Amino acid sequence: MKKILLIILIGNFIWAQSVSKVGTSSAKFLNVPVDAWGTGRGQAVVTGYGDASTLFWNPSTIAYLENTTAHFSYTKWFEDINFNYLAVVLPYGNLGSFGINTTFYQTDPIEVTTEMYQGGTGEYYTVSSYAIGMAYARKLTDKFAIGFNTKYIIESIYHSSATGLALDIGGRYTTPWKGIHLGFAITNFGTKMRMTGEDLIVTVDPDPMNSGNNDVINAYYDTDKFDMPLSMTIGVAWDILYSELSKVTLEIDGIYPSDNYSSLNAGLDISMFNDLVYLRTGVANLFLDTMEPHYSFGGGLKYPILGNMTLCVNYAYQTHEYFNKNEHISISITF
Repeated sequence: MKKILLIILIGNFIWAQSVSKVGTSSAKFLNVPVDAWGTGRGQAVVTGYGDASTLFWNPSTIAYLENTTAHFSYTKWFEDINFNYLAVVLPYGNLGSFGINTTFYQTDPIEVTTEMYQGGTGEYYTVSSYAIGMAYARKLTDKFAIGFNTKYIIESIYHSSATGLALDIGGRYTTPWKGIHLGFAITNFGTKMRMTGEDLIVTVDPDPMNSGNNDVINAYYDTDKFDMPLSMTIGVAWDILYSELSKVTLEIDGIYPSDNYSSLNAGLDISMFNDLVYLRTGVANLFLDTMEPHYSFGGGLKYPILGNMTLCVNYAYQTHEYFNKNEHISISITF
């Protein structure tokens, strides 16, 4: 049965290949992996794991968190760009689990240059993107959970910005076959985004062939609307080894984005000494023609502190084709 599930997943991936739509969506920062746990596992994490950042990958998985958990991730992204993620999950028993989360991305100040002042005008601007979300998840049965995450999204550059609303929906199912879990998530289903702002105001001469008319009429660039980076993920996880002291999980996810070809993510997660030490490795974007696979590895430590509180620190290192690598550091506290 495990082999049948794997064949179905890979078959769906192959049949889904179609025309690529790279560069046709807005808010692409929503696709950047935010945490060390998920990144270290090759982004094959739609079935979930024991951390509040699982909300980013599949909102239904927070239904399996039994204690209040706060999470912070810092990512050293390309060209010294700051990329951070915050999440808090509050379980309320049979009522379900509630979560709040925010993703924020911002560049360092960039000096403004013009044709006349190519060395800089002395003015600076930044590029930033934010997503603020509220989530809810609940177990419908002891084996199936469903959840959603609503997000308000802002992207800005200089004096212009774009806003939008998006929804993530996910589910997780524990199958009758021992150690097999299924997960699915549809992310970034939302409104179109369009840039507006005073940077789009220009002056024009509406009748340049005639003299004597007003040649400095204010006009406004009418920018296009762009879709969110909608994506569907379907995955299967297999607990190869499960005991009181150690656990080994293999997961394979199929990714079906609206703005690129389909691909596969595969990851391995090993916990040892009763969840004290974690080791992970994985590969993302398998079979995607437009880029090489992204290999990653990482690990973490979980340790009790201050009574019932538990501290979990994770690290991940991921390679890329053109920009060398990036590093992720995550800290979670369970109360």
